[in-house]
Amino acid sequence: MLNIIICDDNIDMVRHVKKTIENLILIEEMNDVKIELATTNQHRVMDLFTKKGRLPNGDETLIRLPLKERLLFLDINYGSDLPHFDGIKLGSEIRKFDINCSIAYISSNGSERRDVIEEKIEPFGYIHKILPENQINAKIIDLVKTARERMYMSTLTKKMIEFRTGRGKRYVNLADIFYVQGNESKEKKLDADGEPITGLSILHTKEGTEPLTRKLKMYDEEIPDLIRLGKSYLVNPLNVRETRVSAKKGKLKMSNGDELSVGREAFNEYEAQVKRLFQ
Repeated sequence: MLNIIICDDNIDMVRHVKKTIENLILIEEMNDVKIELATTNQHRVMDLFTKKGRLPNGDETLIRLPLKERLLFLDINYGSDLPHFDGIKLGSEIRKFDINCSIAYISSNGSERRDVIEEKIEPFGYIHKILPENQINAKIIDLVKTARERMYMSTLTKKMIEFRTGRGKRYVNLADIFYVQGNESKEKKLDADGEPITGLSILHTKEGTEPLTRKLKMYDEEIPDLIRLGKSYLVNPLNVRETRVSAKKGKLKMSNGDELSVGREAFNEYEAQVKRLFQ
């Protein structure tokens, strides 16, 4: 699902962009596109990406919310109650919590492009308010269609997934992940050299294995692209080479040669989740 966010300090512009997209969704029957938020309030935009939490020592911190496929239309020259938090700053803050979303800027004259580039926001496109209405509408429609196409063509293979290791945060390309393995049982897993692997879960990638400091359940809730396989694994379906099933068991052979085995019921649930993911 492509979720669209619109934020401009001009309510008429917000309504115009929203109406144009609603008409596009209706006419072309885009059931996989929806408007998540249309607002003049930048705080409401940030609330979709973060929430307040507390560290073990009691200090307040910001926690990233689960990511979605998103296209944002942001006003560059936002000048309402946040004069020092314009669209460029907002985009920069969003990038700290979501490096994959598409950000299209609504610009008055186009002279702000240099500032956007310097902030390394990587804009998806621009809409210039000075253009005739039909050209503005055409640009909005083109951006939505292009974002929708990219969602299907590249999001699964170009996502960066965040993991927590003993050395801190680590970002791994989704395409490089084979599976995450639970490691909470009394029987500890061993590496290729026979040494015990410590950690609440274990990440298996093209680079090898690495212990993680969070339980499998946490990644199950945060990473919808990895599919639960029984109680012990989160599997990347992009790297499943072969599946086999018998009356009692199901087996997955990964592209790195590893073979994962679970009961038939868990295997059936895995296949159902894969079907829903790729629909």
